[in-house]
Amino acid sequence: MMNLKNGPVKNVPLVLGVTFLLFACATKPDVYKEIDSAVEAASFEDALAAIEKGQAAKKPFYSEDNAVLLYLDKGNLEHYAGKYAESSTDLDEAERLIREAYTKSVTADIASYFVNDNTKEYAGEDYEDIYTNIFRALDYYHNGEIDNAAALVNGATDRIKALAGKYVVKEDSAVRPELVTAFIADAVGIACAAAGLPGFLVPIPDEILKPNPAAVPFENSALAKYLEIIFTRYVEGRQEWADLALQDIEKLGKTFSSLNDEKVEAIPAGKARLNFIGFTGRSPAKVEKIEDLDLFFFPALSALRPIDNAKMRLTYGNLALPSLEPRPSDITSVEIDVNGQKVTLDLLEDIGEVMQGVFGVKYPSIRTKTYIRALIKYIAVEVAAQVAVNRGLPQLAVIAAATAAKKGVDASEKADIRGGRYLPGKVWVGGITLDPGTYDVTFRFSNGDTVTKNITVQANKANIVEAFNLR
Repeated sequence: MMNLKNGPVKNVPLVLGVTFLLFACATKPDVYKEIDSAVEAASFEDALAAIEKGQAAKKPFYSEDNAVLLYLDKGNLEHYAGKYAESSTDLDEAERLIREAYTKSVTADIASYFVNDNTKEYAGEDYEDIYTNIFRALDYYHNGEIDNAAALVNGATDRIKALAGKYVVKEDSAVRPELVTAFIADAVGIACAAAGLPGFLVPIPDEILKPNPAAVPFENSALAKYLEIIFTRYVEGRQEWADLALQDIEKLGKTFSSLNDEKVEAIPAGKARLNFIGFTGRSPAKVEKIEDLDLFFFPALSALRPIDNAKMRLTYGNLALPSLEPRPSDITSVEIDVNGQKVTLDLLEDIGEVMQGVFGVKYPSIRTKTYIRALIKYIAVEVAAQVAVNRGLPQLAVIAAATAAKKGVDASEKADIRGGRYLPGKVWVGGITLDPGTYDVTFRFSNGDTVTKNITVQANKANIVEAFNLR
């Protein structure tokens, strides 16, 4: 493993040679068609069966490096199917793997920048970590472990607060500016020396060397806070948590009228509070977006700029970056019918917006890694062009040499677009105060779909009924 902490390394040629081979495609979206079809039809058992079938195949849907995705997707679908014990087990495993992968990543050095991220173990996104804990909390609630449920939603808030410093380049980091600059200079020098060419300087923009987000655009999860109210209002010694959580929701601008009805003092003695949570649509999916990397600082390639065109693209490289693409839903409202009583749910949280905000904190770090990795690879294109020039070959031969080398580099640059596919898109909530007893609860979605559940409501306890329509 290369390490920058003790200065530049001397095995860059090996890296330049093998990085073109060290890339792999993430699981293609089309392999999910059977699972997706079942999810859209709310046949979550069939979706789980499709995953099991896919994992039993000679080439499994989810490879060993994508174990986090396997447990995330299975755990979410099991929750939607009401298999709360299985969901809890799988989401616990996903959380363990996320923690383990993060521990590995913080000990890695600049060498990791040379490998396409798709070749590495998927460590999960921060928003996946946050919502994994929220759904784990719901699993614990359904399994009768209310204290653990309360602790998990409270912990989700702590994870959000920790995002502010997670991607800041620390003073002792192996990727701090002076070491990155030295490493790239070393890579250029060794590659040129190996080809019998003079070295050249490669300027690195300041914004690439300083990926330091100033603030976290996402403050808190209203869903986590809403669940904290429900989980703690009847727990001895924790009632004040419920009041504080309600205040946090109000600070987020969620001030719908039924919120005050969630306070313990608003529920009459002997009555029970029944809370509804409707999950609709599907959260954004990652797609690849290509940005131009101007190679003006490479001497031989820069000399070809006058004859370059959109087809050749000899003087521009590719920065392959992940982007979150919304997946629209036609559901715009959710209404509840409880034995003839009607409740219109309020939109509590747009999970897509949360994902965009959380991902935005990490994005400068992703872009920096992509820039450095691509830059090192494109040195090979410059070297190929310089060798052809020094041999006195005609311009067409120089172009051919550069084109051949660049084709390999372009092909090796793929954005890591892996991610869990089955988080909902939006969360709708509401509640009603009832006499204890058994009720039929019908969720009516604006697209015409309905889900009916029978639930027993108890006084002085949390009572939650969920429904999922991921269309």
